Amino acid sequence: MKLKNYLYTFIVFIYQNNLENIKYIGICQLNSINQSLYFCLYTLSKNLIASNANVIKLIIFIKPIKHLTILASYDNLHEVIYLDNAATTFLDKKASEIYSKYACEFFYNPSAIYREGALIQNEIDWVRNIIKKQIGASEGDIIFTSGATESNNLALRGVYKKSFGKILVFMGEHPSVYNTALKMQELGANVEFIAIDKNGEIDYEDLKQKIDETVSLISVMLVSNETGAINDLKKIYDLKQSICPNAIFHTDAVQGFGKVKINVEYFGVDLLTISGHKIFGPKGIGALWVKDKKILHQVVFGGGQEYNLRSGTLNVPAIIALGEVVNNFDNITENFEYVSKLKNEFLSQLKCDYTINGGNNPYILSISFDGVNGETLTSMMQEKGILISRGSACSSKKAGNRILEGMGKSKKQVLGSVRISFSKYNTNCEVKYAAEVLNDCYFSLVNKLK
Repeated sequence: MKLKNYLYTFIVFIYQNNLENIKYIGICQLNSINQSLYFCLYTLSKNLIASNANVIKLIIFIKPIKHLTILASYDNLHEVIYLDNAATTFLDKKASEIYSKYACEFFYNPSAIYREGALIQNEIDWVRNIIKKQIGASEGDIIFTSGATESNNLALRGVYKKSFGKILVFMGEHPSVYNTALKMQELGANVEFIAIDKNGEIDYEDLKQKIDETVSLISVMLVSNETGAINDLKKIYDLKQSICPNAIFHTDAVQGFGKVKINVEYFGVDLLTISGHKIFGPKGIGALWVKDKKILHQVVFGGGQEYNLRSGTLNVPAIIALGEVVNNFDNITENFEYVSKLKNEFLSQLKCDYTINGGNNPYILSISFDGVNGETLTSMMQEKGILISRGSACSSKKAGNRILEGMGKSKKQVLGSVRISFSKYNTNCEVKYAAEVLNDCYFSLVNKLK
C-alpha cells in the first residue's frame, strides 16, 4: 500500500461499550481531511454498524502510522452532512473572529461624534464600497438592515406612493416579498402577480400580457430559493424600458449573491437585496442597494440613521464581518463549476424514481420522489445524519408549496418534494454518501407502502 499518494491516512476501529471487543475495520486514505469521516466509516463497515449499537467509537490516526497519534475520537458519529445551505450557512471562521473583535473591543457607536465612533463609521463605509464593487455598482448607496426580510420590505413599501400605478410581482418570490405585496394589495395598492413557468422562472408571456405604461414597480427575484431557477433580469429590464421606462425595478438577489455574477448596471435594476447568513456571514444583517435613494422613504422611524431611511443603531460587528466575507468573493465562477459537479455527482448516484423541479442553478436542487412523502423522507435522512429540507425555511411549516404548485406540479409531486442545497464547502465524498443514504431511505419507504 503506497501511503504517499494521500495527504491523510485513517486507521479505523469500532468498539461497543468498552475496549475489550475492539474490532479493526481497515484503512481509509483521503486527499482532504474535510472529506466526511462518517462516510469513511460507512464505506468500510456498512454491514457492521447495527442500529441497536449502544456506543460506537471512531478512532482516527494520521500518518506516519508508526506514531499512531490519535487525532480525534467521535462518539456515536454525531457528525452531520449539511445540505440545506439555501436555508442558512455557518459563520466563516475569520468573519467570526472579526465579529467578536468588533463586539468586544471596537464596540463604539458609529453615530458618536468622538474619534472612535468616526473610525467605526469609516470601517462601515469600507464595507459599503466592497458590496457595491461585488454587485457592479458604480453609483448608488448601500443601506444596512437586519436582513433580507427588512430589505425587501423597505424596497417595496419604501418606494410606494399613493400616486403609484400598477405593481408587478413575480409569483415565485420569497415570502418576504410575496407577503409584503399581498399586504400592500390588501391596503389598496394595485398589485398583480406574474405567473411561474414550468421551469420555475418568470413566465415572460404572462409578463408581456400584464406590463403596460401604468406600471410603477416591478419586483422579480434573481434566483429562486425553492428551485434555484435563475431569472433573466436583463430581458425583463429591456421589456420594461420599451413599455414603462420610469417604472422602478427591484430584485431579491439573496440566493444569487456570492454564487453567480451580479452586475446591477447590466441587469438594469434600481434596488437589490442581499443577506449575510446565506453566504457564510452573520445572521441578523442584510442590505439594500438603491441606485437613487431619493426614490425611497423611511418605513422605520427613529434616530435617522442610514440616510434617514432606516433608523436604529447599526449592527457594527455583523456589518464588518459581512464585509470580510464579501471581500473574499474571489472564485465565483470556479465555485459555480465545482458545485455543478457536486450536484451532477449526487444525481448520478440516485437509483430511485425522481423528477427535478426546474432550476438551472447548481446550488439548489428541488426534487420530487415518486410515491413517498417528502417530509417523511427528510426526517429519515436527518436520523442518518443528512440534513436536507422540504423547501424554504421561512415557509416550511405551511401546507403545500406555492412555487411548485405554480409550476404546475401535481399534488403527488408536491407531497414528495424535498430541497437539497449545496455549498462550496461540501465534498464529493459527502454527496455520494448522501445519495446512497437517500436511496436506502426511499426504498425503505416504498417497501413499507407495498
